[in-house]
Amino acid sequence: DLERRPVDLRPVRTKRLRDESHTIGYLRITQFSESVPKKIEEALQELKDKEVEGIILDLRNNSGGLVSSGIAVADSFLSEKPVVETKDRNGIKDAIISQKETSFDGPMVTLVNKGTASASEILAGSLQDNKRSTLMGEQTYGKGLIQSLKSLEEESGIAITVASYLTPKGNNIQGKGIIPDKILDLPEAIDYGNTEDKWVRNAEIFLGSLLEKNEVSNTNNELNEENLET
Repeated sequence: DLERRPVDLRPVRTKRLRDESHTIGYLRITQFSESVPKKIEEALQELKDKEVEGIILDLRNNSGGLVSSGIAVADSFLSEKPVVETKDRNGIKDAIISQKETSFDGPMVTLVNKGTASASEILAGSLQDNKRSTLMGEQTYGKGLIQSLKSLEEESGIAITVASYLTPKGNNIQGKGIIPDKILDLPEAIDYGNTEDKWVRNAEIFLGSLLEKNEVSNTNNELNEENLET
């Protein structure tokens, strides 16, 4: 049985989460279309204008889309770091490096699940391997092949695998997926990002603890500098 309900096709959605101590931005990407990189830049600027201290990036059930779009989004968070490697049938690897300028360099948590695939796995893998973001959720789908479509007779065709994607540390995504840093064994919400979404709440609590650790570390550094001057 299918339940009829409205479907929001916006590929990028944001909102601000506030508690007694911190202001956190929630950023969800549902697919990687051509317009997504620009929308991400606009969304990050909007969140920075709201003075968010950290970001929860939600890639759950993002089945991918344009790989170039996913790589461009990685540029928003990584500065001159490897995003992904491609490996052809001869074993020759080619690394893609992010640009120097970033749009957000604060603490991050990224949510993934079994529906996270392809371009979204590339983004998640680059954030995890570069220790840019903690991954939370469940093991991803595992789609990391590059295929070329060849036309045949009578309007038919064949997809030929020509290469595979590897994470910056050389891990093959295909058939394996990515294992999060922290597994969430919790029921998922019907509508991601709403007040009843326990995954987002767990990410919010974890990100809050990271922010508090950073505050303590910064305070200790300031005290050490004062002692040195004294």
